[in-house]
Amino acid sequence: MKKIQAIKGTYDILPGEVEIWQHIEEKVRYRMRMYGYSEIRTPVFEETGLFARSIGEDTDIVGKEMYTFNDMGNRSLTLRPEGTASVIRAFIEHSLDQKGLPQSLWYMGPMFRQERPQKGRQRQFHQFGAEIIGSPSPLVDADMMILFDDIVKDLGLNERVYALNFIGRGESRQAFTDALVAFLDTVEDNLCDDCKRRKATNPLRVLDCKVPSCREAVHDSERLPKTVDFLDDDDTRHYGTVKNVLHDYGVAFVEDPYLVRGLDYYTGTIFEMNCSGLGAQSAIMGGGRYDNLIKDLGGPDLPATGFACGMERLVLAIEAEGSVPDAGNWMDVYLIDPVGDNDSQERTAGYLKTLRKLGYTVMMDYMRRSMKSQMKSAARANAGYALIIESEEGMVSARNMGRSEQEMMTFDAFLDKLKNDKDTI
Repeated sequence: MKKIQAIKGTYDILPGEVEIWQHIEEKVRYRMRMYGYSEIRTPVFEETGLFARSIGEDTDIVGKEMYTFNDMGNRSLTLRPEGTASVIRAFIEHSLDQKGLPQSLWYMGPMFRQERPQKGRQRQFHQFGAEIIGSPSPLVDADMMILFDDIVKDLGLNERVYALNFIGRGESRQAFTDALVAFLDTVEDNLCDDCKRRKATNPLRVLDCKVPSCREAVHDSERLPKTVDFLDDDDTRHYGTVKNVLHDYGVAFVEDPYLVRGLDYYTGTIFEMNCSGLGAQSAIMGGGRYDNLIKDLGGPDLPATGFACGMERLVLAIEAEGSVPDAGNWMDVYLIDPVGDNDSQERTAGYLKTLRKLGYTVMMDYMRRSMKSQMKSAARANAGYALIIESEEGMVSARNMGRSEQEMMTFDAFLDKLKNDKDTI
């Protein structure tokens, strides 16, 4: 019989690995609360049109990577490939603008894209992200970048830097687009078929192409126009304020005039954070301003800014920089019964009940194994104490696993020890 395995592009997060994910989640929740964000949870699938309209018909995500299917009512549904569109749909549907602006929202959960699996990039992957809806201020753009910088600083990532750019709005964006098309006309013979089509439908997508021949023809040319050379006075002031605030906060960034991001809804400030140790694919997050998306999806005409972080790549960055947290004592007490008869098992179960009622994390051996095997289990559980049940009623031997010290005492005395000696567990 064929062995059942996880679907290609998905994976299990096992005990011993999940702790680093919990550590990340804890830091994210702490900073989101500190910055005043409210959590929002949306469905993992939506109507396909939501993503086609928001992300862009001409993007690789919509054209090649989405998991789309028809349900029993013959509606086209898609597993969410990113989080922003669902948050905006919920914002519009529930009229959250009526609860006051700006709305600061954050989310965390699985996303789905049918792309080639590789290290740090899976078909089911995980993101956390944030959106601020309702304010056009450049301070919002900067504050969101400062928020994420604080999160990764909390996680011990020191080798980090933002890539920053500004895509013009209105006339300045059209002027850049016209200049870009004129340039692309001169190198069209060297473009891939997708980019030849993009040149007519969405020229900025050419800047995001990963095909080597396109990147050589486009990015390696000194004639490639830069977005910042076409900004009007309002755009220039907005971009300048973002950079000044980041500088004042000591947030590291470099300007990348060719950064465009992979989603069509961005307007204005865009950014990515890159971390060392991840090779060519060093970005762990990306985001920017999207002032037209809410209106385009049928909602009020409100500006917004957001970001999303790929948690798999964040885990890799933490491991690469050696900032994996010490797990500490995961288990307070591991109960060991060297006798293993019915009476001693019942005594052990009684101690287990008492310790758990007092709020301690406790395990006991249910396999009636040898003393040596149970001690190994206590070590694997990273227990603070191995508590050995003695044959005399009410007596135990408490072994401090960290200091390799052991002392016989009454069970009540051990409870006092736990209460007064928390620094050892």
